[in-house]
Amino acid sequence: MLKLIAQNKYKLMVFIIGLHLLVDVWQHKGQARVLFPKKFEAYNTGAGLPQSKTVLINKNKEWKKGMNTKELVNGLAETTSGFECDVYFDTVRSIFDVHHDADKSIGQSLDGLLDIYQQKKLSASIWLDLKNLDAANSTAALRSLIQLRDKYGLQNKLLVESGRAALLTAFSDSGFYTSYYTPMFNPYQAKDAEIRSMAESISNVIKNARVNALSGYYFQYPFLHYYFPNYPVLTWAEKKPFSLVNYLFRRKIASDSAVFISLYP
Repeated sequence: MLKLIAQNKYKLMVFIIGLHLLVDVWQHKGQARVLFPKKFEAYNTGAGLPQSKTVLINKNKEWKKGMNTKELVNGLAETTSGFECDVYFDTVRSIFDVHHDADKSIGQSLDGLLDIYQQKKLSASIWLDLKNLDAANSTAALRSLIQLRDKYGLQNKLLVESGRAALLTAFSDSGFYTSYYTPMFNPYQAKDAEIRSMAESISNVIKNARVNALSGYYFQYPFLHYYFPNYPVLTWAEKKPFSLVNYLFRRKIASDSAVFISLYP
């Protein structure tokens, strides 16, 4: 057996490498698809240019995802370009509660995280995924965020994301960079009619709102860029150190000028 292996060692190596690549592609098939973008049906959404001209300081498009605790923020390097937090506005206390899942508060306020930010003398910009923005709390949330921005000197360093594009208009008008969190759907698993319908729906939303960018899962970004080429795309994905597919995917994201920010754990 050893003699047979020795005689065919190069073939065996090629087989092992090929098998590894097949497994890698299967495990990261979503990212593999993005490496070879789908050909979308030609359709002019008429979305035009973003109606908001707010500027966001962004030195490097690769940002840190889910920095929802003091420990995580405290561990950020001084050179970090930006990081993302998940926030819920608490109307009773007029604070932003930082946590991911709606029913799993950890008692962490955004003000508390910004204290650490200031103590560490960080200069990173901050992406706030405002998960519960609605008509009832938007005015109070905006007022509180303006206070935090002024308190910590975060002019042109705060990004507010929400699925309620119309409510983001007031944030844009107040100098915040805003992104419309587009509805979840996978264009690689959708038919042309469904893709066109989604493009029309997003177009109708942003025509009636002032937002700077569009955000969505990594497999949505080719769709967003194709139908809304004038809007910067914000996205997020996994980071796998031992995956060739993930490495090539991240290189593609890094070199694509359509992507303004990409979040990684």
